[in-house]
Formats: sequence, C-alpha cells, structure tokens
Amino acid sequence: MDAMADDRFADTLESGHRFAHEVLRNYSFYVNSAADQRMDLLRAAHPLKVEDGHLLLEAGYACRDVVLVGRGRIRTYIAGESGREVTLYYVHAGESCPVNLGAAMMGIGAFANARASGELVGATIPARDFREIGARNDALQDYLFSATVLRFGEVTDRVREITMRRIDHRLAEYLLRKFDESAESPPAAEVTQQDIALDLGTAREVVSRRLHELDGAGAVELRRGKIILQDRVALRRVIDPKSAAR
Repeated sequence: MDAMADDRFADTLESGHRFAHEVLRNYSFYVNSAADQRMDLLRAAHPLKVEDGHLLLEAGYACRDVVLVGRGRIRTYIAGESGREVTLYYVHAGESCPVNLGAAMMGIGAFANARASGELVGATIPARDFREIGARNDALQDYLFSATVLRFGEVTDRVREITMRRIDHRLAEYLLRKFDESAESPPAAEVTQQDIALDLGTAREVVSRRLHELDGAGAVELRRGKIILQDRVALRRVIDPKSAAR
C-alpha cells in the first residue's frame, strides 16, 4: 500500500478507527493486507496508553491481548526467584514480542514478563480475534513466522553474550553505543546503573564497580543519572587492548 493509497484508505475511516490505523500502519502485515482484512484488524483493535513500568505480560499467565506499539517501547525480561532480572529485548513501533505472539496464538501462559519502558501508546487486539484473523490473512501468517524467528535469534545471541563474554567488555560496548547516540558535547549517556544492569543481565553492584573503575581510569565521568565520555580510546582499550595503537 503506497502513501497515496494509505491516505485514501484513512480518509474512509470513522474517527474511532483512525487511531488504530495510525498504530497499525507501522506493521507490514497490516500494510500488506487487503482493505477488507485491514478493516477486520481495525474493528478488533482497542487503543492503549500506559505509563512507564506498567506490566503488560506476566510470566505464567495467559495473554489476553496482542500488544502493538505505536510510540514508546516495551522491555521483555525474565526474573529469577532472587528478584534479579535479565532483559531479553526491547519492542519498538512496528515490532512485535514473540513471547506475546506465541502465548496469544497458542493460548498458553507467557514464559517472560513485559513492561512499558517509558510512556507507551499503541493498540491491543484480543488474542481470540487475532487468531481468527490470522487464520485467513496470509500477510499476518507470514509476519508471525518471520517476526518470531528473528526475535528468537536475537534472544539466542543475547544468552550467548551474557554467558560467554566478559562484563567489562559488554559494559564498554554498551557505553560506546550510548555515546554514539548522544547529541551532547562531550557525549553523555543518561542512564542509571540499575538500567544498565537490567540491559546487560548482571547485578547493579557489578555495574557500579566497573563504572567506578572506568571513572578512575579517566575513561568516563560519573554523575547522578548520567555518564560522561572523557576518553574514547581508553574505553575502547577495555574491549581491545591493541586499539590504542590504531
């Protein structure tokens, strides 16, 4: 569906369906569906707006709805009996959560948790409606297969990284990515130690110790809720000691 066709389709919608259209247009299965199939999805969709930290999925419990992101993101994670959490992945606009999709399509309990990370705006489709629509919508079936395969590949890489790579290497790479995304000068990462620990799948105390080592080495400067880049070469040297000579 090209931009002009999308605009014409949107003009035919009642006001109650336009919000769902704005969310669903981020998803290829919606864009690639025929007009009558798009209307099936719109009729089934309900608006969603929740605050930071809102629990969307809970491990062991059935998924009543499929959650589609229009703005914001979802953090999907597993939690141990000790309360320690390990982030599996984030879900952004146009992306899906295979934990949510799998549980909803199969009618089983989720094996992980999911919370809004910041304010989340999107739409939900009841699992039963999503299954019924998927049974007759080829574009949705293709999307379910590809989205699930890609995400589980990401989860596999995540587990491999946590179990096989040193935390100081992963922390340095994490910070470099954050600094590359920063528009400040010098680059800054506005993130808490707890957030870093969740993203890296380790304990906050481990992150705190490693960050203070980097601060002592002059690679970064620690401030409340913010980390400032001081020496990029020193930070890269953590990952590859030979990088300083390049």
